[in-house]
Amino acid sequence: MKIDKLEKTGFDKNNIINYGNMFLVGNGHLGYRGTYEEYTKEQMVSLNVVGLYDKYKKSWRESINMPNPFKVLVKCLDESFSILENEPVYNYQSLDLEHALFYRKTEYKELTIESERFIPFIDQNLILFKYTITANDKDLSLNIKLGTDTDIYEINGPHFRTKKLLHRGKKIEFRGRTNELRRVSEINQYIFNAKEIEYDNGMFSFNLELKENGKYDIYCFSTIIENGDLDIDIPKYLVSSYKRIKNAHFKDLENKWKIAHIELKGDEHAQFALNYSIYHMLILGNERFETSIPARGVSGQVYKGAIFWDTEIFMVPFFTLTNPKVARSLLKYRINTLKGALAKAKEYGYDGAFYAWESQDTGLEACSKYNITDRKTGKPIRTYFNEKQIHISADIVYAFDKYVQVTSDHSILDDGGLDVMKEVAKFFISYSKLDKGKYHINDCIGPDEYHERVDDEAFTTYLAKYAVDTCIKYMDDIDLKNKFKEFSENIYLPKLNDYNIIEQFKGYYKKEDVKVEDVRLRLSDENDYWGAEASKTRVIKQADVIALLVLLNNQFNKDVFKANFDFYYPYTEHGSSLSSSMYSIIASLVGYSDIAYDMFIKSATIDLDGKKKEWAGGIYIGGTHPASNAGSYLSVVFGFAGLILKDDGYTLNPNLPDKIESLKFKFIFNNKIQNICINRDNTYVITEEDL
Repeated sequence: MKIDKLEKTGFDKNNIINYGNMFLVGNGHLGYRGTYEEYTKEQMVSLNVVGLYDKYKKSWRESINMPNPFKVLVKCLDESFSILENEPVYNYQSLDLEHALFYRKTEYKELTIESERFIPFIDQNLILFKYTITANDKDLSLNIKLGTDTDIYEINGPHFRTKKLLHRGKKIEFRGRTNELRRVSEINQYIFNAKEIEYDNGMFSFNLELKENGKYDIYCFSTIIENGDLDIDIPKYLVSSYKRIKNAHFKDLENKWKIAHIELKGDEHAQFALNYSIYHMLILGNERFETSIPARGVSGQVYKGAIFWDTEIFMVPFFTLTNPKVARSLLKYRINTLKGALAKAKEYGYDGAFYAWESQDTGLEACSKYNITDRKTGKPIRTYFNEKQIHISADIVYAFDKYVQVTSDHSILDDGGLDVMKEVAKFFISYSKLDKGKYHINDCIGPDEYHERVDDEAFTTYLAKYAVDTCIKYMDDIDLKNKFKEFSENIYLPKLNDYNIIEQFKGYYKKEDVKVEDVRLRLSDENDYWGAEASKTRVIKQADVIALLVLLNNQFNKDVFKANFDFYYPYTEHGSSLSSSMYSIIASLVGYSDIAYDMFIKSATIDLDGKKKEWAGGIYIGGTHPASNAGSYLSVVFGFAGLILKDDGYTLNPNLPDKIESLKFKFIFNNKIQNICINRDNTYVITEEDL
């Protein structure tokens, strides 16, 4: 198994934000963007903490960024060796995907700067840095400033109403109290040699005489504490501690790759893109924290650090197949936030559990009524995502069912999973309207968010029935079962027309019949919100009916897959990172291998090619795209390999793209490792081994 590095040479200020996303490191609880040590909040330096939220005045509540624990400035006389001010002779940075290690090397005529950082899973709250200065061809007299930068990059802050820095020896402790009165701490231990050290406001300053070809190392061990126990005993770290933890971290990541890695023989471009996507999933898979995975992972505060349906439909399947313990912790998050879902349903006058479209630590709705800004007027646009995207509740039940199907871990149901299912079933029954003996789910929004408040939305309706049927399958309460069965047997499902097409929602066919480029030409700016124009037409944001066919593939046949793919593909803008992988899977199943490959590449390279949307209606939506990363994995496993999961096992129906000579991957099914090898002619071999 060979996992290449992501490498970039040169320096362009225009790439700073993009590279910050691209070279991210994390452990599912903490994330540190791929920035340089001389950067400030202007370059979006971010140490983000998943599950730690705060609200400042009337701004959006979001996850918290902590102070930057490793700010370093190097000067020689009046010359600053900051890449923002001084053009280097050579600049290089890399991300070791196999070991989740960031590395940077910047060469000037006088000296060379190298640094590395990683965030281990073996110590959940720790970040480690190493910084090395080398004198190139003569003795140097340097001034070094290093320490903790409390001028924090924030989108909707400031989040600390009080900040306090404590200094003792070479240790700096930040103590902060958030607007919601949460006490948090960051303890930074620095290791460096210096004779005379000055300290001022979080920064050490000292002079350094560095001999020709001499090296000077600085280490930092940063510990984040967010449980209010600010007097916790932190071990004293040494240089040997750095080496020990780094070696253990490397072994840990290597073990994670053993199951998750997929070999795409014959296609280096596809192999690297897939490796990069899997890397981003691995750095999010945390077994110990039940805080779930935000839509932008650990890359910052975009989308308020909230959890969306992305997690259940894209990420949970990845972990269910590769690391069930992580999948279980993601599902436990939904059990733990059931109370918030019950409260939301009650607020809107419904029974059961109405899960938040944007969910944070409490499960209460974090999505505002105004998520988009009009580029022309600057005024907010009213959207109904928080009130009408009810399919989120069904998506959660779907994830529970597939997890149990693959792992046979029924204990998750006893631990609260079945309660989630029951309350979701009650919600859909409460939300529906009975008309002429049929239950209709009206006034909702499907995955295609450009068409709001529509009736008989296909994805939502089919998934609602699936959620209720799943609950019936697992529960024992006869009276409740009968109530649920009556709903399931009489819910209205949009039917196939004479051409095997499912109408996305009632009245969709009557919308203006134009294609994606027609709507694009109607926009005054490329960053305009598409919904205003697309809602009048058949143009959709992302896979909707196609997503339905992927999730409920056992209910439809190849003819239906093909007819709906052919119909909806020209109307789909792919304005969401969630879209391409769904189309890739269906394209594989109907034999459109070239399109399947192209959609897979689009999904896998979303954070590599720099072509993704950074703005929508004036709102910054940048950051990493873990659901798309997971989607690229699903495109290969469920698409190229044709894996279909069943209650009594699984089947394979491979259709490899021409560029791929063979496909090898592993996944866990019923506590056994399945080894799959698919050949160019789509024949395959399956072997099994113990975990």
